[in-house]
This record gives sequence, structure tokens and C-alpha cells, in this order.
Amino acid sequence: MQKNQIILSEQDLNRLQSMLDHQPKLTPTMEQLEEELARAEVVKPEDIPANIVTMHARALVTIEGQTKEITLVYPHEFTGEPGQLNIVAPVGAAILGLEEGQTIEWPQPDGDIMQIKVEKVLYQPEREGDFL
Repeated sequence: MQKNQIILSEQDLNRLQSMLDHQPKLTPTMEQLEEELARAEVVKPEDIPANIVTMHARALVTIEGQTKEITLVYPHEFTGEPGQLNIVAPVGAAILGLEEGQTIEWPQPDGDIMQIKVEKVLYQPEREGDFL
């Protein structure tokens, strides 16, 4: 499986690493997320390119041929609202740090591989100057 280059903000990396460090047991998706964090190019939040999927970004993604709008959230923020995507869900972990136009193949819990493409980053907090 080919790995795309991913770019993360220092802030997202620190928050995600802290979240993972406080888990009693990591799920397979959390372990994959940890691997992604370890290999990411890390930049200051104000230096992140505008077309990268970051935490709280809203993006148009195509999953197995179906396009949907998602917002990437942390587990404690996940309420199940339509469009919310938990970072510890397979698709959430897969798209973090990808840029518009990139496609990734990502293993699902059942072992199947799903194909995900980031079509467009509709909203990115860093692009809007929101560094909270």
C-alpha cells in the first residue's frame, strides 16, 4: 500500500498525540493514526498549505464512488451530527493531512481496502486564521 505524503500542524499533532496517549487501549485505526502522525511533515499552524485536510476542516471526499461533505472532529466533539467524521474512524484517520486531489487506500476493520479521494477542502481553520 503506497503512503501519501501528509502535512500536519504542530497543534493538531500535539492534540492527537495527547489523545492517543490517554487511551487505555488503541484500536487498529488508532494504531494506524499513530503511524501516520509519526511520518507526517509537521509545520506551524500558520504555515499549513490551504488545501490540506486538518482537524475541524470541512472537505468534500469521495469514498468508494460516493461523494460527501465531512467535518473532521476529535472523539470528544463527535455528536453524530450528519457530516461529522471522528478522527479515530478509518476514513477520518485516512484523510488527515492529505491535500485536495490526493487519493488513499485505507484498510477497514474487516480487512477490506477502501479508496478515498479528497476532492476539495471547503473550510480549513488555519486558512481562516482560526488557531484555537
